[in-house]
Amino acid sequence: MSESSDSIDFFARYKGWVVARSINCTSSTQPRDVSAYLAAVREDVSKRAFEVLGIDTNSLDAYSEIFTKSLPKNDYSAIVAAYKSLGSAGAEPEINKAAQGREELKPFAKAYLFRAALNRLGLDWYVRKDNKAFAASAPAQKASTSVPFPSEGISFMAKYKEWVSIKKLSIDGSTKPEEVSAHLSSIRLATDRKIPQILGVNTDNLDIYAAEATGNMRKSAANLEKITQILRSSEAKKQIDESITDQSIRGAAVIHLFSRMLQNLKVDLEVSPDTLMDMFPGLKIPKPKGRMPGQKKKKQ
Repeated sequence: MSESSDSIDFFARYKGWVVARSINCTSSTQPRDVSAYLAAVREDVSKRAFEVLGIDTNSLDAYSEIFTKSLPKNDYSAIVAAYKSLGSAGAEPEINKAAQGREELKPFAKAYLFRAALNRLGLDWYVRKDNKAFAASAPAQKASTSVPFPSEGISFMAKYKEWVSIKKLSIDGSTKPEEVSAHLSSIRLATDRKIPQILGVNTDNLDIYAAEATGNMRKSAANLEKITQILRSSEAKKQIDESITDQSIRGAAVIHLFSRMLQNLKVDLEVSPDTLMDMFPGLKIPKPKGRMPGQKKKKQ
């Protein structure tokens, strides 16, 4: 008896934004192709989560060039100086303008400026779709604007080996921007972990090490300095090397460890569900569907 192939589909239709990405995962599909597909979806939804809230990302992208002008490129230590500058006299008006003067949007504008700065500095906190681990573009991936539903909505459906993730949002006149942003954020979260994992990175071990290394640290410039020191330590290098079996994915492992430590410090570079709920108290974010890694399927 033949088995149906796995597949992952992402469809979005919202205002002027229309995107469709699909990949059929057969026995000949390489893991790097699946990860490259997820990286493309991740980039589709990540920035859009800010934009649907009303953040002027273009103005912050432009300002980030001035914001990082004196900082060294490709050096993790620059993240500390960038973080300190977020509260500077020059940055605050730009953040306020990008947030349209709305207090509830300022944390997101600040987070976006921080990520724009890291982009300028060449510091990756997620595995990009052009990461060298992918070697080349994914031939099994199809991108178009052919969305299989006429009304507005955003759908992400994944079935790949043991991983199942289903995230659907129907959008109508009563749907609030923060609800759309929360849905996009949930898709980003679903892909963030799977991208390095499918590449072959032992993310569980790195997560344990990140938790031990950061302990009870809280968000501060001093603790950001500490995690840059941790990244350069011999123990971190050992943990990274033990989490991979192929040097071509080492960069992805480093990025995952860096990202996890930032998350442990609650440093926002993305639209965070927690921050959304803080800024929009009436917002209810549904629990994700599908089985979590390591969770057994319930008996019928």
